Amino acid sequence: MKKILIVGAAAFLMMSCGAPKTEQTNKVEEKVELKPVVYNAEKAKGAKAYLKLSECLIASNPTAAQTFAKKVEVTLPPDVSKEVKEAIAAIGSTDNLEAQRKSFEVVTAYYTEVAKSGEAGMDLYVVHCPMAFNNTGANWLSGTNEVVNPYFGDKMLHCGRVMETIKGK
Repeated sequence: MKKILIVGAAAFLMMSCGAPKTEQTNKVEEKVELKPVVYNAEKAKGAKAYLKLSECLIASNPTAAQTFAKKVEVTLPPDVSKEVKEAIAAIGSTDNLEAQRKSFEVVTAYYTEVAKSGEAGMDLYVVHCPMAFNNTGANWLSGTNEVVNPYFGDKMLHCGRVMETIKGK
């Protein structure tokens, strides 16, 4: 009888001390699609092209970034600075993602000024990543308040925080 109890207790301990059971939960992420608020479609053409370029950098797709840089270029006014023209041309002429992201910083500064002057035609959010470019930090514009980082893509997709909301007109 003792033998049966010992064997039974040993079997019970072996079964209860086995590898912990993991619960499998089918976690379904709900994708929330946030659409930018556009007030003036004609004014917003440049900002929307900029946002598409940003999406290409977020996706780490240098070929698509080249395509959308050309779309941004055609929306630029004739009096835009040489620096901005060169930055857009640089994005359009290279498939080096890091170089494209560096040039994107110049384009961002331009569109930030456009937005602050009320000429973007839509609401934009200034987002800052403190870790971009070896921790010197960089801003970008977003059409929503969701942080999705074009400087790191999927490496650090949500690095950054919204610093300012610029209301469109």
